[in-house]
Amino acid sequence: MEKVCSPACAIAYVQIEKGKAYDKETTKLKKAFYGNNIGKQHELTQPVFNKMRRLEEFKWFHERGLKPVCISCGKENMDWCCGHFKTVAAQGNLRYDTINTYLQCNKYCNSSLSGNIEGNKTTRGYKKGLLERFGEVEGQKIIDYCETHTEVKKWKCDELIERRQFFNKRIRELENDSI
Repeated sequence: MEKVCSPACAIAYVQIEKGKAYDKETTKLKKAFYGNNIGKQHELTQPVFNKMRRLEEFKWFHERGLKPVCISCGKENMDWCCGHFKTVAAQGNLRYDTINTYLQCNKYCNSSLSGNIEGNKTTRGYKKGLLERFGEVEGQKIIDYCETHTEVKKWKCDELIERRQFFNKRIRELENDSI
């Protein structure tokens, strides 16, 4: 019962795990099971949020006539991702917070250097990138906000579904603006 919330979910879970042929009833049970599965809801919501933030960042740079650069290393033309200043594991309450996320190169800074927060011999780091991009005062406000908002957030499935709907709507707006 650890993986399910009710007997109905347990039945749905077993049927899904068995690989039962998908008919309308199985699809309905699967939807009911995943609708109440917080892990699945995060799995569905995170990529949508990340896409929205990448598009918002591209728009920010475009409006200023600038080429997009990585917040941590300052390089252009990278494999872009939504880089979190405070990681999802460290401060899950900031997971879907736009103040905590900026355009970052995926393979080097985000993956290889775990966000590249402080920088190294060849990069400026996330913190310095925020200060350079937004100025000392505004950049420090962003850093302080992310470092002080440490309350634990208990996400709910309904909340994530609502957020995902909002993020998808925002993505459509951003994509229509760029046409």
